[in-house]
Amino acid sequence: MGAWEPELLTLAIGNVLDNAIDFSPPGGSVHITLDGAQVHVRDHGPGVPDYALARLGERFYTTARPGGERSGSGLGLAIVRRVLALHGGSLHVQNAHPGLRVSLDLRR
Repeated sequence: MGAWEPELLTLAIGNVLDNAIDFSPPGGSVHITLDGAQVHVRDHGPGVPDYALARLGERFYTTARPGGERSGSGLGLAIVRRVLALHGGSLHVQNAHPGLRVSLDLRR
């Protein structure tokens, strides 16, 4: 498999950051950690119900934003998952108590 396509990688990381910002409380922070070929993004929002973790990244699956509104299309993490799969990488999500940690594994 060839090199990562920069535009697609930028799109994937941007989608993860957009979600982290959307789910962060007002005045909250988003932490980005680079660890070799891994990018970790953590917000300090409400996290995701355990039953929904496995479905994150499915097309059109979305969870309620803080405040109860559903403003997402359910495509952001689906795009991330697809970009990573096309390049031999993987997406991992886990609750961080508080918040959610999303990891993009760019190793092949």
